[in-house]
Amino acid sequence: MHSIYGLQWDVKVEVNPINIAYSPVSLDLHQDLAYYESPPGLQLLHCLRFDESIQGGATTFVDGFAAAEKLRSTNPDAFKTLTEIPATFQKIHYDRAEPVHLVYRRPHISLNNDGEVIGVFWAPSFEGALLAPRERVPEYFRAYRAFANILEGRQDNGEARDGGNDGKIRIRLKPGQMVTFSNRRMVHGRDSFSEVASGGRHLQGCYLTIEVFANRLRVLQNSARALDNRDPGYPIPRIADQDHS
Repeated sequence: MHSIYGLQWDVKVEVNPINIAYSPVSLDLHQDLAYYESPPGLQLLHCLRFDESIQGGATTFVDGFAAAEKLRSTNPDAFKTLTEIPATFQKIHYDRAEPVHLVYRRPHISLNNDGEVIGVFWAPSFEGALLAPRERVPEYFRAYRAFANILEGRQDNGEARDGGNDGKIRIRLKPGQMVTFSNRRMVHGRDSFSEVASGGRHLQGCYLTIEVFANRLRVLQNSARALDNRDPGYPIPRIADQDHS
């Protein structure tokens, strides 16, 4: 998938980074390109270099759908708020080789007609001003804080949990390894790391649209049998594409 970062992109420390990802600081949980009308479906991260001398730098993951369901069960009012009030996702950056000005508004949680979660959108570093009725602004930020605490594994008061267990999946990739994940369902981040003169960390990534993935999956599932042209084939599990099936 071609994006504002090209067909593929490199994640490594740069002197004057145009993106926080190109620095050694930690990255809060997020989804890439949430300001697109149709964000990438899958993300692939291939580790080219990750020297043993680097301390930290693990990639972190949390299931956004599971977090949304936890919010629904523990704070239904906050859950309802985040399905109704649209957030502003944006990328406005003119000081780069190819200037970008993208803005898209949608709620953080999307439901189907049965009330099931079919979409979660989360990208704190790429959110603009909230455009909502004045009387609902405090309600939104209370709900936002509650969801952020669940995603980041914090207590209700925002403090770290005892023992420091935040519930995140952490993967320290080794050179040659690749992790593939749903950019629509999984929110991901990164622990901060120490960049030393004798070592480096270099990942290379790319995106696939959700349609490319769904199409390939259906073809593989159905290729072993003869299909009538009208036969839709085997159903596939929900893949966070906001389909109401």
